[in-house]
Order: sequence, then structure tokens, then C-alpha cells
Amino acid sequence: MDRTPARTIFLTGATGFIGGTILHSLHETHPEIRIKALIRREEDAKELQGAYPNLEPIIGTLDELTLLTTTASQVDFVIHAARGDVENISVVHAVIDGLASPSYSSTAAGPHPATHLISITGPRSLIDPALPVTGNAEPDVRPWSDIADARTILSLSTERPHAASDQSIVAHSIAKGVGTVLISPGQLFGRGKGLLKKESAAAAYYTAVRSRGGAFVIGDGSVAWSWVSIGDLGDAVVFLMGQFLLSGEDGGSRPRVGVNEEGYYFVQTGDVSMRERAEAVSKRMGLGDVESVPADVTAKMHAFGPLMWGCGATFRADSLTKLGWTPKEVDWRPLMEEEGGERA
Repeated sequence: MDRTPARTIFLTGATGFIGGTILHSLHETHPEIRIKALIRREEDAKELQGAYPNLEPIIGTLDELTLLTTTASQVDFVIHAARGDVENISVVHAVIDGLASPSYSSTAAGPHPATHLISITGPRSLIDPALPVTGNAEPDVRPWSDIADARTILSLSTERPHAASDQSIVAHSIAKGVGTVLISPGQLFGRGKGLLKKESAAAAYYTAVRSRGGAFVIGDGSVAWSWVSIGDLGDAVVFLMGQFLLSGEDGGSRPRVGVNEEGYYFVQTGDVSMRERAEAVSKRMGLGDVESVPADVTAKMHAFGPLMWGCGATFRADSLTKLGWTPKEVDWRPLMEEEGGERA
């Protein structure tokens, strides 16, 4: 296919919390880029077109794999922000098939295919489901690095969330000669920048606290997650895409964007423990001391209560830092309450 200098991006998830924020950041940073956006409903398409004149809606769903393949074959770059897990595999495979060159030869392509796809994943693969949920941080455990630990992360047990999907996407990308980047953000804080969906599901803790009548942690609550603002996540995705678009235009001085087996990127600003989050919520709601509860109690509050409030993982965005990206929003507390939000 003739990929012309006038860049065109295919974006999924444009009506969602993450995808809508990425769309906003794309428009703010690269207003010259044409965006094909997969959108389910005509009314949403019209609303988005009113705000983003460079947007061309592709009416359809993620179940229409042929549509995904055809659309991906017509663009320079794909950003897949409609997150999923095992069901995500067929979706991303279809996109990769569209991006793949018909003349690709695995013996002649070389080890570093051009980057054509950014796909959003998550860090839950770092959680070992065989370990008991205690809510207590393990002593002397260093944060994960997306440089030092990249191969380990992409070879974790496929029984873990995201692991099977991540590994299948990378394997298919290599087989098709497509350079894929997996973006794995920390706990997301802040109000979405997109036009439609402004909030994630982060209000679940507030709901549980109201129902219980007090804030709580599992164990001592020292277990922590790395975090990043939703705005910084959107900017990081667009920053990485820009690294690809600018490659080859600066005489080769720009650092190479790692892809596939070298293409797992954390997006992280800091770390926050569950106790810090619980104490902030308790103070905001005018409640008393934070209570310690067993993991099975939280399972009755929410199906994923033990995972959300008793597990954690900390990591470092070493690859993004090496490329020159830095977060702008560095305090999670105001982001938790931004515009009246309930995020914890």
C-alpha cells in the first residue's frame, strides 16, 4: 500500500474514558492528522465530528473483524484503546493483518519492523494469583522495569490477566512484520479529557465505603499501585506515536522506539498505597479511622474487591523516560477529587 505523507490514524475506543482522552490529545498535539475512529452509534459520531473536524467516523463494532482489517490497511498508524483481555486477541490480530504488507517476508524484514500499532494493555499480569491476598507490601521488592524486565513480563503465565493477550499480540506482530507497542498504565487518576465518557469505574471504592459506613483496607494497606493521570496517559500515547512519525526525519539521531518483544511500555508518575488512598477518602467524607478487614469481606462488596484493594504492583516507565517523556501532573490527591470526582 502507498502510505502517503499526509498521515492518517485509525483509533478505537474514541467514545471511552481512555480512547476519548487520546483523541483529545491527538487533536491538540497533531491537528493536521486525519483520524478514522471506530464508533458504534451514529449520534456519538455526529457529536465527535462537531468537536473534531479532522475525524472520519467508521460506524461499526469490534466484532466486525473484516472492517477492522480493511480500515487498518488504509492508514499509517493504529491506536487501539478499546481495552479487553482474551477477547481482545482476535480484534488486535485483525488490525495487525490490515497493517501487514502483502509482500512481507520474515526472512528479509530485519529485526526492527516499523511501528504501526499502539495497543493499550494493563499491569495486572504482574499480580501472581497463586499468592494470598494480604494487603501488605512485600519487603525489599523492587519496582518492575519495562527495560530490565521486558522479556520476563512478556513470558509470565498466561493464566494471569492480560498475559495471554499481550503474548499473542506480540507473536502475531512478529509473524506479520508489524511493529507493535503495548502501553501499560498505572492506576488512573483524574477526569477524562474526552468529549463523552469522563469517568472510569474508579468510584467503586467510594460506593463500598458508603455501604460500610467507613473507609477500609485489607491487612495493613501498605500494598501499592503505581499511578498516572489520565491526561498524562493520553499525552504519553501521542508522544510515542510522534516518535514513530518523526523517525527518519532527523538524520537518525532520535532514539529508536522499541517494538514487539522490546515494545512493552509502562506509563507511571508515582506510587500510592491503599492506606494512603483510604485515608484520603475518609478525610474527604468526614469519616473516622480506617479499618482493616479480611480479603473475603471485600469480595462481598465487589467481585474484584480483593484484587482492587488488596493487591498491587509498582513499576517504572524507564523506556518512556529514556525517550524523553515526563509526566505533567505529579500529585494524585487533587486528581482524585477533580471536578467532584470519586476516584480511589
